[in-house]
Amino acid sequence: ENMGCCLKDRDILQLSSWLGEDCHFKLLYKISRDGGSAEKFHELCDNKGPTVTIFYNTDNNVYGGYLSRSWQRSGGWITDGSSFLFQLYSNRKWNPNMFEVKDTESNVYFDEDHGPKFEDLNSFSGIIEKTSDYYEMIKDDLFRNSYYETRDNDAESIANGHNNVTDLEVYLVKEGLRKPWQEPPVWEPQTLESLKKFIGSFEPNEELNVPEVNILLVGQVGAGKSSVVNTINSIWKGEISTRSWAGSSEHSLTTSFTRYKIRDPSTGTYLKFRLCDMRGLEGDMNVKSEDIASLLDGHIPNKYKFNPAAPATKDTPGFVKEPTIKDMIHTVVFVIDGSNVEVMPDEIVKKLKDIKEMLIVRDIPLMVFETKIDKVCSEVDKDVEEVFYSETVKTSVDKVADVIAIPRSHVFPIKNYEKEGSLQTGISILALRALKQALLFSEDFLENQS
Repeated sequence: ENMGCCLKDRDILQLSSWLGEDCHFKLLYKISRDGGSAEKFHELCDNKGPTVTIFYNTDNNVYGGYLSRSWQRSGGWITDGSSFLFQLYSNRKWNPNMFEVKDTESNVYFDEDHGPKFEDLNSFSGIIEKTSDYYEMIKDDLFRNSYYETRDNDAESIANGHNNVTDLEVYLVKEGLRKPWQEPPVWEPQTLESLKKFIGSFEPNEELNVPEVNILLVGQVGAGKSSVVNTINSIWKGEISTRSWAGSSEHSLTTSFTRYKIRDPSTGTYLKFRLCDMRGLEGDMNVKSEDIASLLDGHIPNKYKFNPAAPATKDTPGFVKEPTIKDMIHTVVFVIDGSNVEVMPDEIVKKLKDIKEMLIVRDIPLMVFETKIDKVCSEVDKDVEEVFYSETVKTSVDKVADVIAIPRSHVFPIKNYEKEGSLQTGISILALRALKQALLFSEDFLENQS
């Protein structure tokens, strides 16, 4: 049984103490995930800054090397006087040892055909394939005590005399401990799968006779309501789709009330919720409050075209005169563009607050999807998984919670699929976490109604 290949808290504290400051580590390259090619290693690790490379030996020995400079494709042998080799575990037991550089030249090798290469600790060249269940790394000169001071340790005591590994990882070393402002999800395909499983098998309580829950999306023109529908639909289709008309226009592209159902291709059936998209809120051409009240109470038919001049009445074609719980809205989501919450027009804020008052009277749950977080923070634009560490995103979420006057935990930062060509685990996890909460809120509403 293998020890599992990833840095533990204890390892992080130990490496930090050797480095002389609190650090956090961001995984750049993992051979089992990214493949054993020098090309891939350089693509993911070059010019990033200081790194630690970690070898997970098949005998549960964990060791590696620290480079204070950036990896490069060329340069040959270079001297990094701050580099060191280290050992963390010996035959599964915690046994931290740091091996400092001796006073010699040229201890690290930069070459496009090589993986990470230190004197006394080499990895691979070119392309390396797995043999049975491990990678056979180069073992020449392994911990031979010539460039790095291993004292009375050697390849035998540190690595059982071989360099066969189940995994090899390279982490970027960043200064300072990171405290997320909200507990981040685990950014792994399994997390996405379990969210899909929850949503895919979600059903409202049978006794209520509600075939699916109704989630109403409300927001200013251009905030990304229709893109939310596209994003969720794309995750289920397994490819980027544009189902409702999304784009940027100063007038609402969604002019009618539309209930979208999402099909699960793996079962051929529809998921048990409807995303209800209504006309985008605009400064001058706003949806009448009476129409919103009718919508919440289940009177408004699908495909109803909003008329800014006159609200729907019982004479409107398709008007549901005696709606039951299945026609009502069960949760409302305000879709708010995080990148311009500071400049949201007063009349839009007022409209959202009026709607919120209507929800309070009816006990309908309210949450916010804060979109365009990639425009809020450039770090998040580069890597969506930075979202819960980003101070600027935190500030914008606080601002939204403040403006709407709801708990911060009810504001979900998301990024819609807009310019991406393919699905990404992180973006999909954010969207589905938010959707899962909307389903849970809808369930609460229905239970209270019964």
